[in-house]
Amino acid sequence: MRVLTLLLICFLATPAAAANTSAYTDLILDKCRQLTPETSGDEGEGSGTFRCKGHGSIPVFFAEGDLRSFVSFGEDGEGQCAFRQTFSGFNSVGNKIEWRLKNGRPVAAILRWTVSYDPEDSAKTKTWLVVTSLARGNTCHVGYVEGAYPNANAEARKLADTYAGEFNCVMSKPIYIANAGTPTDNIASDDVCRE
Repeated sequence: MRVLTLLLICFLATPAAAANTSAYTDLILDKCRQLTPETSGDEGEGSGTFRCKGHGSIPVFFAEGDLRSFVSFGEDGEGQCAFRQTFSGFNSVGNKIEWRLKNGRPVAAILRWTVSYDPEDSAKTKTWLVVTSLARGNTCHVGYVEGAYPNANAEARKLADTYAGEFNCVMSKPIYIANAGTPTDNIASDDVCRE
C-alpha cells in the first residue's frame, strides 16, 4: 500500500504534458528582402518574391502573381508545396502570423487571407484562416477555417495542433471548416502537392 501511495504522489506531482502555445510575428513586405523584381502586367497586377523574417530562424517566403498570394515557410520554403497553394479567387494575406509551438518549436503557422468569391465583383470577399504545417520537406496547407465561423481562431489552433505534425502533403487533402452554405469546392488549389 505504501508503494502505491508513493507512486500516486509521484504521478500527481509530474507536470502534465505542456499544451501548445502561440507566438506572433508581423508580415510586412516593406521590411522583407526582395528576391525577384516586381513586375506589372497589362491590367496592373504585380508579381514579386520576398523573403521575410519569421519566428526564430524560420523565414517566410511570399510571392504574388495574377492578384493571388503564395506563402511558405522554412529555408527550403520556395520548393515546398505551400508555395504553390493559393485560393482560386483573387486574394491577399494579412500582416500577422500566428505560430503554433509544441515544446517551444513551431509546428504550424496560421495566417488570415482575404479572398474574392464573386468573379463579377472582386469587392465581395470572405476571410479564411489558412493553417500550414511546418514539417521540413512537408510544408503545406493543412486546412482552412472560414473567418466568419464561430470561434474561428480557436478552430484554426485546434486544426494546427491536431494535424500539423501528422499531415502528409501528398496523401492528405486539406480540411475545410466553414459555415453552412459556404461553398468549399474548388476554392483553393488543394491538389498541387500531388503534381
